Amino acid sequence: MPMTRVSDPASTLNDPIPPTVQPDGTRPPRVVIDTAVIVSALVFGGSQSARLRRAWRHGYCRPMLCRATLIDLMQALARPEFGFTPHEQQTLLGEFLPHALKVRAPGVLPPDASQPLMLPFVQLALAGRAHVLVSADAALLTARGTTLPFAVMALEPFLLMLRDSPINPQPLR
Repeated sequence: MPMTRVSDPASTLNDPIPPTVQPDGTRPPRVVIDTAVIVSALVFGGSQSARLRRAWRHGYCRPMLCRATLIDLMQALARPEFGFTPHEQQTLLGEFLPHALKVRAPGVLPPDASQPLMLPFVQLALAGRAHVLVSADAALLTARGTTLPFAVMALEPFLLMLRDSPINPQPLR
């Protein structure tokens, strides 16, 4: 698989879409979406959030998660500042989990202070052979000289890529 340079959000808008994003041009890309982006899509409104939810619901992308990233998502939704009841948390998870591919990623632990924040998402992307990692993490988006076998994009460039690609949606059954 060719290597793709990690790029910043501004340059991603003008860069050609890496060939690793769509292996045959029509299948939905496998994508790791970091917790902050998922929580924003589930909790906060806005057109980008709605477009991302539509993309995963209708099979235009294949979001992936593993045990560690699921735990991180559950902990994020349980934060006191959101004030969600357990039932509300389950309802929000129900908007995402049925559309996500479950990936075995042994050795991947939920984010904590002893490791770089985004490491579990990068490890999941590697284990699941992701085409794209969608992140709101500025350090990951602006990393220079880092090569990964998948594209790293902010949400808006990812949504533009989906819009401009000849993807045949394939919802999970």
